[in-house]
Amino acid sequence: MKVIEGSTEIARTPGEVFDFISDASLLPEWQPAVLEAVAEAPAIRQVGMHGYEIRRLPGGPKKIRWQVTESEPGRRWAVEGLDGPVRAHVGISLRPSDRAGTYVDYRVWFEGHGIGKILRLLATRGERSELPKTLSRLKLRLEGARVVG
Repeated sequence: MKVIEGSTEIARTPGEVFDFISDASLLPEWQPAVLEAVAEAPAIRQVGMHGYEIRRLPGGPKKIRWQVTESEPGRRWAVEGLDGPVRAHVGISLRPSDRAGTYVDYRVWFEGHGIGKILRLLATRGERSELPKTLSRLKLRLEGARVVG
């Protein structure tokens, strides 16, 4: 299992960062490959919440269902994919920084099922190049700058 990791510091409190990253409707604002995201009702930000996103993938947009596996407001948010040959496991940890902001540690790894064992390698490679863009957009969006592209 190859884990892809990245970090950034954001000039917002851990609570503000958590509120933003845990709002499914905001995913397209900071994850470049996400076209649309929805939390399924009831959209209570807690373990067990389900949702889906429409993600730009090779071969065209694909609907990916997920569920929340960890939810500690201001500290931790994690989701995992529920179906398909390749399933992402994403964990985001938040901790206060020395400069009244938040350190964001982002980890993702992929699980392959059937043909997904091969496709997992492509997903890992793609995420390795995508994660810096994701973290940059998250930082820019939360610090008030307009995100273009």
